[in-house]
Amino acid sequence: MHLKSGKFGIRAAMIASAMLFAPLSAQAQDGFDFGAEEEGGGFDFDEGGSAAPAAPAEQLDASSPVFARLTEAQSMISSGQYIPAAQALHDTLMSSQEGAPQLHFELGRALYEAGFYQSALNHFDAVLQNGTTTKEYDETLQYLVLIGRELPGEPRRYSRIYDNFIDKFPTEVSDSMLSEVGYLLGMAAYRESKLDDVVFFVGHVKEDSPYYPKSRYLEGVTYVRQNKGQPALDSFKEVLRWLDSKAEKEKLSADEMRLREFTIAALGRVFYQVGSTLWKLGEREKAANSWTTSLKYYNAFSRDSRMWLDALFEASWAYYRVDNFGKALGLLLTLNSPYFSDKYYPEAMLLQATIYYTNCHYDRVVDILTDYKATYEPMKQKVDELVSRLFQPEEVYDFLYMVKNTDKDSYDQTLQLILEASVQDRDLRRGLVYIDMLDEEKRRVEANTTLKGSSLGQSMIQDLQATQMLSVVDAGKKGKQRLERLQEELRDHSNRALDIEIETTEKYAAREELKEQDPNALDEFEQMIDNVMGADDEHLFWKFDGEYWNDELGYYWYYISSRCGR
Repeated sequence: MHLKSGKFGIRAAMIASAMLFAPLSAQAQDGFDFGAEEEGGGFDFDEGGSAAPAAPAEQLDASSPVFARLTEAQSMISSGQYIPAAQALHDTLMSSQEGAPQLHFELGRALYEAGFYQSALNHFDAVLQNGTTTKEYDETLQYLVLIGRELPGEPRRYSRIYDNFIDKFPTEVSDSMLSEVGYLLGMAAYRESKLDDVVFFVGHVKEDSPYYPKSRYLEGVTYVRQNKGQPALDSFKEVLRWLDSKAEKEKLSADEMRLREFTIAALGRVFYQVGSTLWKLGEREKAANSWTTSLKYYNAFSRDSRMWLDALFEASWAYYRVDNFGKALGLLLTLNSPYFSDKYYPEAMLLQATIYYTNCHYDRVVDILTDYKATYEPMKQKVDELVSRLFQPEEVYDFLYMVKNTDKDSYDQTLQLILEASVQDRDLRRGLVYIDMLDEEKRRVEANTTLKGSSLGQSMIQDLQATQMLSVVDAGKKGKQRLERLQEELRDHSNRALDIEIETTEKYAAREELKEQDPNALDEFEQMIDNVMGADDEHLFWKFDGEYWNDELGYYWYYISSRCGR
């Protein structure tokens, strides 16, 4: 969730005297990436239960041997003998294509019940290829939804739902699945930037559905991209209302707690964004009020939250914009501490340098830029080398897999920083998880004594290997694109650092010249901190000497006085 297109974050403008840094690109409007899509395994909801019972085999002649084998297989599935049924159906398909749609459907159903979701999906796809007139078509659509829950990283998850449900929604979708399908269609439309369609689809998600808060969140993100600030706020606040109402009755799931945190962060970002817009319009007081409101949401995160560091960083920007330089520097001191040396926050150092520059602490600017170069220049050089060396998608995937699965203490920290920055791309991260799931399904096939060595088992292994190869290529392409974006980001950061360095050198020289002309000219702006710094009842005054205390992280308040003169 750092400040780049792969995660949540802010591409805010750094304003420092003669320097004006423009926001960088991100997926959402004005530099915000709200992350509309779930991560990892997504939300585990049981709405709708299992799919409908098997379709009667009436398309086949009752006297046909295929009909007899199909009927026998259906009986085995009903009694829980999923693998023997799948083997019988597979053998029948290999010997005859009579009744193929029904055979594929039952085979997919048996494999789904046995927990082989990708293998089942291959057979359901075969049913869909026979067209909408196939009797099993509608029942297959239900399985697409169920398998999507199990394989959230499957590349065609949303597009497959969109292609097959679009002409049936909402009138031909059962009430039990309407809310879930509405959400999935909304996600598909969002990925294709069909924003008005998103609002239409999620508008059919019922309030009593567990998909309701996710849909309202998606609606809010959509309004952000449409520059509709108030509707976005209304949608996000509705998410909190729904979740808090549920929390009064029962404990929220881990996924619901995570969605709540996403929503709080989203509210902070909307108010920050509104403040930036008002500032550009000359509404300075309203802008400051909006930034101050954003801080209420950023400060709501506890230290045990996975979003705490990102909230600290984004809050530091808000404090900077309202001229609370001391609090901004205190939060940045936490972010740049050794505790988080493996986290990717390059712009935190640049913001530190900007604040020091704004207050004419040119010596500190030089120190910060020196630290920045020591940390991120090696990373920039390594990314440049990787982009030029890793030509094939498979090579990129192998690199990401190696870094991801190797003990971080066994290699240069630069590689860990690169991985941290790279996997912030949610599509890439889901793709890597999906490949691992394919690997796990393949191992389960090989470990099953009934499937091992059977024609069905061999066919499943071949299909899984083919799917995995395609997925590796897809993940490799995304990984290469992410590395190229990372290369561009680091190049841009280096240019920004150079701009600050040039400006600092010029200002430093002018300041030294002024001192030579009148040694007393700046005395009143060089007061010692302990002469002016007071601590309230909730703080202790402590001269920071480079030593960090774990229980003080996030609570530093740095005093800084302007040395710029009148």
